[in-house]
Amino acid sequence: MSTQTRFTPTEVCTLVAHEAVSMLDTVQTEIPQCVRECRTALEALTTVHDLGEDGKALLDWLDTEIANAELYVTNGRNLPYLIDMTCLNPEPDAAAQMDLIWALFETAAMEECRPEQRQALLNAARMVTEMCGLDDLILATIKPNTAKLAAGLRDELDDVHTALQANPAPRIGTAHQETG
Repeated sequence: MSTQTRFTPTEVCTLVAHEAVSMLDTVQTEIPQCVRECRTALEALTTVHDLGEDGKALLDWLDTEIANAELYVTNGRNLPYLIDMTCLNPEPDAAAQMDLIWALFETAAMEECRPEQRQALLNAARMVTEMCGLDDLILATIKPNTAKLAAGLRDELDDVHTALQANPAPRIGTAHQETG
């Protein structure tokens, strides 16, 4: 029996947000363009799928982490992540990655999606395959773990909601205005 399940749009968005925040951990001198593209893809996904408060929470989470990374780039001040990044370290297997990529493509094909959103969704799909080594996973035929990953993504979204209630999200671009 197959344990494979499809990601919901909220799980797709949580995984995209998590991957973007994970990339911010490597920031030294500037915010990578792929993080901004992930943010545009996330916004497109939340808008097209009308994710309401969950979508807003994920965007606020990513905006907070981008603002914190901008603060680090401008003055070296390193703030802790909004949620503990070690609590969920998603490593999507090939089947889960394909599900994510198809969800991105399906969203891009929707009539509501604007051209710049389509491009951001395509770029996010490319980023996921490159970051996660999709070709290696397919060749290794690793057993699908989508259901376990989806449960972890739902837990992570709950953590994001809790953290945002405790720490209101700053607006992107305002972090560097903070005085030491």
